[in-house]
Parts: sequence; C-alpha cells; structure tokens
Amino acid sequence: MMQTRNKIGFHAGPGGNLTGIGDWMRQLDAAGIPFFLKSADHYGVLFEAANIAAQSGVPHTLIYRMSTRGQNDGYDYDVPPYHKTPVEAAQIHWRHTRENLPPEFDPERVWIEPINEVDKNRADWLGQFAVLLAKLARTDGYKVTLFGWSSGEPEREHWETAGMLAYLRLCAKRPEQTAVALHEYNFGIESFEKVYPFHIGRFQMLFDVCDNHHIPRPTVHITEWGWSLNHVPSWPEALDYITKTNELYGRFPNIKGAAIWNLGKGAEFGDIHNKAQRLMVPLLAYAIRERFITPDAPP
Repeated sequence: MMQTRNKIGFHAGPGGNLTGIGDWMRQLDAAGIPFFLKSADHYGVLFEAANIAAQSGVPHTLIYRMSTRGQNDGYDYDVPPYHKTPVEAAQIHWRHTRENLPPEFDPERVWIEPINEVDKNRADWLGQFAVLLAKLARTDGYKVTLFGWSSGEPEREHWETAGMLAYLRLCAKRPEQTAVALHEYNFGIESFEKVYPFHIGRFQMLFDVCDNHHIPRPTVHITEWGWSLNHVPSWPEALDYITKTNELYGRFPNIKGAAIWNLGKGAEFGDIHNKAQRLMVPLLAYAIRERFITPDAPP
C-alpha cells in the first residue's frame, strides 16, 4: 500500500475571487505537497505559481488556457477550425496560440490546454489534429494537454478511432510533454455513488482502451471538476465528495489532479467565484492533514 495526498485544486480566471490563493500555494509548497492549478485568460496567478515551483522544485501541475471570449480577437480558441484538414488546422491553431501567449509564459512549468469541449463526433479528425499540434508545440518547446472533453464524454468508440489511438501513443511516448485533459462534473449536488463512474471516474474508460490496445496510460489532467456551471456547495456538503474523489484519483498516479470550477467570473456563472473561494481555507487544511491509502499498483 502507498499514501497519496490531495489532488483537488482550483480553476482560476479573470475578474473572479482569488483571495487567499497566494497563501494556499505557498503553504502547500512549503509542506512539499504538489498543487493543481488551472487558469483561463489570466496568467498572473500561474506566473506566481511557476516562480514558486522554480524555487522549491515541488512538482506542481499548472495549466493555462486561452478562450475565445477571453482573447476576443476574432479567432476561435475554444475549438479548432474543423473545416480545414487536420494538418492545416493544427498549424493555424498552434500559430494563434503561440503568438498570443503572455511574454512571461514559462513553457517548462506550465502546460497549455489549446482546445476545450470539442465535438466527440469528430474524434478521428481531432486525434490527427492533436498529434500534429503536439509535435509543433514540442518543436517550439511547449507542452500541451488535450482535449478538454465535456463531462460524460467521449464514448469508448471515440477513443478507439485511429486518430485518437495515434494521439494516445504519442502521449505514452512523451508523458511529460503530451497529455489528456478531461472534465469530470457532478451536475448538481449528487452523491459520489450516483455519478460514478460515468461522470466522476470516466477516465477509467480511457485507461481501459489504452490497456486493450497495449498503450501505456497517458498523463491525465482533470481541467474542470466540480458540481455545476454556477454552484459550489459549502465545505461540509463538499467534503464527502472531495474525499471519495481523492480516494479514487489517488489510485492512479497518471491522474495529476483536478481543478474546482471556478474561481473565475462570468455572467452565466452567477456567484460561483465566491462560493469556490470559500473552499480555499478548509481545502488547504485538509490537503496538509489528509493522506489516502491506496494500492501499490493501480487497477
């Protein structure tokens, strides 16, 4: 048996509530506990996190995404140009992504999540696109995590398309540079048991496909995790769900962590940024205190 630590972190964004995030990062870093932090369209918090990681050497997981709304320059950053060939789309999308990264971006410590909630029915095309984009990113010295699948997606048949299998083989070859990004949501305040394994734990379908095709399991980032678009429960309500998720994710070293949606602000998100921020202090104490006993070998 082995011990693992908390893998639940935060999703940040512009205009939200980041009160206490610096203390959250520094205390976990001082305790030697890796934290998981994703931010969309707001690099400042990742700049601070990358500097902390550079000084301590603690392997924090940091992820940056540029959204169509956040960049607001006429290009669609959320999804690739499907009307192009995978080669053309990868070249176009990577060029826009690379050229609009903040000048202080740290490619050694921060992953790029270049697309979000894409069309599962284009899985083969997306797999081909992802292989080419990941190779372009590697040539330029960056690391990428794709595809930001919506919670409950994709299906096994989508992972088993030729394009997706090619991407998974690339992930197996370069686990420190090429990864898989998933979303796992509750869609309410349901019990863990009610949403497992079709929403929470759906990554196991991906691992089953890899095992069946004799492909080593990829590095996985749960880049959006939580309850719903505009709600986060109180700490007492959230605790059981967070603990059971940690017990699950802790069994799989390839799962690097999950980002609670959402410290960022958006008109359709209601007061979620304040609700999520209220978890920061209790989650910090929990992360420092708790250890999870898991089997030595993942299932």
